[in-house]
Amino acid sequence: MRNPTAEPENFSSAGEVKASRIRVYTVIFTVIILSLSGLYLRFEWNRYKGIASSEAIMLAESLESVLHPEHIAGLTGDEQDLEKPEYIMTKTSLQRLAGTTNPIRFAYLMAEREGSVVFLIDSEPPDSPDYSPPGQVYEEAGEAIRKAFTSGRTVLSELQTDRWGTWISALVPIKDPDTGKIIAILGIDYPASEWYARIWKRMIPDGIIVISILLLFFALLRTWSQHSTLKYLSEKLVLDEALYHSIFDQAPIGIAIVNNKNFVSQSEYGQMAINPMFERILGWESDELSKLNWMEITHPDDLQADLDKFEQFKTGKINDYSMEKRFLRPDGSSVWTNMQVSPLLGVAGENSMHLCLLEDISARKAAVEALKESERSKSVLLSHLPGMAYRCNYDRNWTMQYVSYGCFELTGYFPESLVNNRHLSYNDLIAPEYRDLLWNEWLRLLPERLPFRYEYEIITAGGERKWVLELAEGIFNRRGDVEALEGIVIDISDRKKIENTLRYINEHDRWTGLFNRNYLEKLLAGDVRESADENSAVVLINLSTLQSLTTAYGFHYTQDLIKKAAKTLRKYCTDKRMLFYTYENRFAFYLKEYRDKSELLEFSETLGNSLESLLASERVGGGIGIVEIGQDEDLDADMFLKKLLIASEKAVDISDRAFGVCFYDVEMEREILREQKIKHELARVAAGDENNGLFLQYQPILDLKSNRVCGFEALARLNSEQLGLVSPLEFIPIAEETKLIVPVGWNVFLQAFRFLKKLKEKGFDTINVFINVSAIQVLAENFTDDLLEMIREAEVCPENIGIEITESVFSMDYQGINRVLGNLRDFGLHIAIDDFGTGYSSLARERELNVDCLKIDKFFVDKLLTLSAEDAITADIISMAHRLGHCVVAEGVEHEEQKEYLLRNGCDKIQGFLVARPLDEEAALELIRSQAGTGPEST
Repeated sequence: MRNPTAEPENFSSAGEVKASRIRVYTVIFTVIILSLSGLYLRFEWNRYKGIASSEAIMLAESLESVLHPEHIAGLTGDEQDLEKPEYIMTKTSLQRLAGTTNPIRFAYLMAEREGSVVFLIDSEPPDSPDYSPPGQVYEEAGEAIRKAFTSGRTVLSELQTDRWGTWISALVPIKDPDTGKIIAILGIDYPASEWYARIWKRMIPDGIIVISILLLFFALLRTWSQHSTLKYLSEKLVLDEALYHSIFDQAPIGIAIVNNKNFVSQSEYGQMAINPMFERILGWESDELSKLNWMEITHPDDLQADLDKFEQFKTGKINDYSMEKRFLRPDGSSVWTNMQVSPLLGVAGENSMHLCLLEDISARKAAVEALKESERSKSVLLSHLPGMAYRCNYDRNWTMQYVSYGCFELTGYFPESLVNNRHLSYNDLIAPEYRDLLWNEWLRLLPERLPFRYEYEIITAGGERKWVLELAEGIFNRRGDVEALEGIVIDISDRKKIENTLRYINEHDRWTGLFNRNYLEKLLAGDVRESADENSAVVLINLSTLQSLTTAYGFHYTQDLIKKAAKTLRKYCTDKRMLFYTYENRFAFYLKEYRDKSELLEFSETLGNSLESLLASERVGGGIGIVEIGQDEDLDADMFLKKLLIASEKAVDISDRAFGVCFYDVEMEREILREQKIKHELARVAAGDENNGLFLQYQPILDLKSNRVCGFEALARLNSEQLGLVSPLEFIPIAEETKLIVPVGWNVFLQAFRFLKKLKEKGFDTINVFINVSAIQVLAENFTDDLLEMIREAEVCPENIGIEITESVFSMDYQGINRVLGNLRDFGLHIAIDDFGTGYSSLARERELNVDCLKIDKFFVDKLLTLSAEDAITADIISMAHRLGHCVVAEGVEHEEQKEYLLRNGCDKIQGFLVARPLDEEAALELIRSQAGTGPEST
């Protein structure tokens, strides 16, 4: 939308710029013309000066040519020269020259005598005051004279002054015709004033020309300036008219010219008499208004007041008037306006026109009505508010300026009792322990002008304590000082009861009524920060053995025992010992300010004795774990409670008494950290990190009939950068516990298949590799499909692959595991039962197992060294396996006598340190090469 006020500002700015530009151009042109005029006059001056100088030099040289050098050579420059004819003749010539040639003032001859310039002859008569006799030294001799003597050329001197006046001299050297030596200087002096007057005289025509040009230029410049000014004024007049029209049309108030009581459509002042805003406010078009008078469209309730003021205005009693009145629109509705009536040209009269200015105030009137309604609603709200509203001074008594009637229901006091502290102050109602807290909270919030929200207790007139919520804010004056505080105080006693109940439920165990684990964690975090210098520890009583009673007698029986245990333990609670029920069948004491560990141990043994007496008839015990809270550590509650659980579990395993006591020590922490690091290494393997520490070693399997290595068992090893080599007995259980055994197992398969492929590429395609598999991996979804896909991608032969699985895993899911193993056998893989003889599978099912080979556990092989051949059952195991159609491999063979026994009793294969220790990949390949003799071709 166009901004009407912007145009005059823009035009004014443009006009100022244009006027400034004209002034700049005028100055520039004037400077240029004056500069050119000055340059021209200077040029002419120099030209005329050059002409005068040339004429003077030519005249001087002409005079020198008529003088006789031989006469001048005869002059000595003393008084005897006065009588010489040469002197008289030359002086006469010089006098004639000075007397007849204008503007020459002096003519003279000078010569050098003993380093000084002296006069020989001058043109002045002897009686003249300016006469210079022969031999008189010319003390004012300047550079020009000496230059004439030294250069031998005619010299025109610059302006010079001596005792006779200011002159311009033409100096001509006179030379001896025989020797060419300068014998004298002929000097002709021109008075400076006459010299320059002759030049100025010559400059008169040029000056007239320059003055004429300047007059013409200034006349043209004035004409151009007047033309620009007239053009600017004309444009400004047009813009002023457009501005007037724009303001009139776009004014935010209605404007109309009124003649007495009738609206004017056109006036002698222009076409516009009613602007669009006036039409929009009233809803009437200008041609409709011109046919009406303003009384016809004035609301009847406002007409008389308007007529009274209009009559005073027309009679001159008042100069103008304004009033709020309603006009009627064409549709019958009314519009509230603020009307201003004033003379059109500043003079009121009976027949003069006047201006009517209208502002639509309908919205403001509606807002006033809404405010009145709001005040009414506010009054109703305050009367029904479940509390009280207030305005008070900012002082320690909270002196009330206003209090709503809800004060009586809230406090039991009438509002007037609190206003201006008539009977008591509001501070008297606040429970004493909260008074300073409220004051400090206001001190904190007011400088930042933040809202106030605080919960506290008050004491009512009846002595009852009530919880209230105060919501308030400060009221500030223009200087930023606090004038008052305003807010409401609401009764929240019922809500507080519910909160306290919920807090109790959240912080207590429902069955025992003791604090729970949540509260213990919160308490630990707070007390560790606040009491860093005090001894503190937690004692955990682990009654997990009660779970066996639940199976026998039911849940409620066990819970009753827990309640009895809680009752027994409560006896040991003090202000320094707090009891918690942290988890199912577990209690904890939080102790502070004890002496040392001996006191903790003594207390724990006391607890154990009491519980042992309680549970003696149940024949169950438990464990008590103790963890001290380090003063220099950041407490992780979850890790802390985990340490407690570990210590209590270890205490349960102490078999010499019903309730063992165990401190959590550094060794336990090392075990935990070591376990975490092993988990981290296994996670790297699972994530496919190429730099993981998992690698394989291969233990050879010897065929007893051929006495040759026929295969290898792949043994997983873990080499950690932090822990070094980790035993499979340590990391395999952790892998199974964390379910990382599946990705770890696939990594083992992948490395073993790479080794098989190397064997095949080197021509050892009859060597088998056996790989241990966890039951968790076997039972994983799609295990068979994934394994066969990996075999195809590795390009190895299934007949060279053996799967080893321990006998005990069949107890987990016999049918499922046996089905998977059968599928693998169908594809050509060899299946072996590892550690045979130590598991719990039924011998009746051995025939049904989908296996090819039984591996006798090292336990039975070791017995061959201590038992006689008749007492050992190893031969019976071999015989039974053969009857079932299985190949037999003996593990852990370390001595020759063991090998001989196994060979005599028909064992097929052996492995152990007697054959070779587990080998790295290259060593295993070298073993096969050495066994083959000259190379792979001989195998």
